[in-house]
Amino acid sequence: MSTIQIISGILLVIIVIILLVRYYSKKRTEALTAFAEFEHYTFSKKPDDTFLPSLSGFHLFSKGHAKKVSNVLSKDSSERDLTIFDYRYTTGGGKNSHTRSQTVVLYQSNRMQLTPFTLRPENVFHKIGKSFGYKDIDFDEHPIFSKQYLLRGEDEQEVRKLFTERALTYFDENKGFCVEGDGNQLLVYRSSKKVSPQNIPLFLETGLKVFNLFKKK
Repeated sequence: MSTIQIISGILLVIIVIILLVRYYSKKRTEALTAFAEFEHYTFSKKPDDTFLPSLSGFHLFSKGHAKKVSNVLSKDSSERDLTIFDYRYTTGGGKNSHTRSQTVVLYQSNRMQLTPFTLRPENVFHKIGKSFGYKDIDFDEHPIFSKQYLLRGEDEQEVRKLFTERALTYFDENKGFCVEGDGNQLLVYRSSKKVSPQNIPLFLETGLKVFNLFKKK
């Protein structure tokens, strides 16, 4: 096989991949648009320019580059404002680059006043980091939670108050979530997991359960 044939084959594969990505992206947007219309959400293919900067204080949005928000669904109510969106970012560069995409739900509510915290699944690098002073808030009475989650926050005592027995029990039984809180805002997502349109209702149901763990009674 000649060099020209090899290059042509590679280019063809690249073109096919690009077309497939565009096709599935279009289908996803169409499905989410239909969901928004049926459930009376406001839909936008992309947010205004102030949306992403307004979330820059959260851990998720502090990482990587080439950040992009798309497929934004929102609904306001007297108790909470709700926004669902796709978010992707890239880490590294060149052959070592990696793009992560996830669906995120954002709650904004005066029923919350949260000390800043991040909760995410604990991995082997976090465990190694503890040996070098990497801080993790653990609960002796909840070893399952402490083993499977990394909880961090500058004001440890105030963060501990947020994680009531009810919240700790919930996360004992439900693995893999990333939750971030700050003031009247709460994010819920699974890292590098994009939720399919048909599973959005279940995702919202889960997000609401998490919101109810942290709202004031």
